[in-house]
Amino acid sequence: MSSTTKYMAMFPLPVFLLPGEEIPLRIFEPRYKQLINECNETGDTFGIPYVSNDNIKSYGSEVELVNIVAKNSLGEMVILIKAIANFHLLNLKEKLPDKLYGGGIIEYIDDRFTTTNPELVVLVKKLNLNLDPVMGSLITGDSVNLMNVAKAIQLDSDEKFAFYSLRNEKQMVNYLIKRLRFIEHIQMQEKLLENNFSLN
Repeated sequence: MSSTTKYMAMFPLPVFLLPGEEIPLRIFEPRYKQLINECNETGDTFGIPYVSNDNIKSYGSEVELVNIVAKNSLGEMVILIKAIANFHLLNLKEKLPDKLYGGGIIEYIDDRFTTTNPELVVLVKKLNLNLDPVMGSLITGDSVNLMNVAKAIQLDSDEKFAFYSLRNEKQMVNYLIKRLRFIEHIQMQEKLLENNFSLN
């Protein structure tokens, strides 16, 4: 395997995360209790291939276990995970030898999508999308990181997967512009409602 590929345990879910995003998960199936307990001991990451309409898709998220939030006497858990990378799924085995869970080979791909598209830059500034206190502004100079914008506007998993699957800067920019225009429209409507209430 080349340096851009990796073999890892897999936990298919209808969840698509971009790097830096965190979510809680409830773990109750024996195979995934085994997986999480092992990751807790070793510090290994695992993959979440994206599942939509009962189909495992070609892209997913590599995640790390942040912590086990709660655990009951049956070994069921609530955990917090954090995405550290996205990947292209090359193959998947439903069950690994001597394990209850599956695994597969993933390929890392270049996700450094940035743009200087003036319309997108203006919308990001106008909507004040500097929501991450650690990251600060989404704009570095005149360029915008497309993944950061996608995270800032809180797309759902289907939307993030659709955006990520485009794999083309121009198409990704157009996707985000449409979403940002929609957010701008909603904000304008909210301001109009506020003004109407304050006039009464």
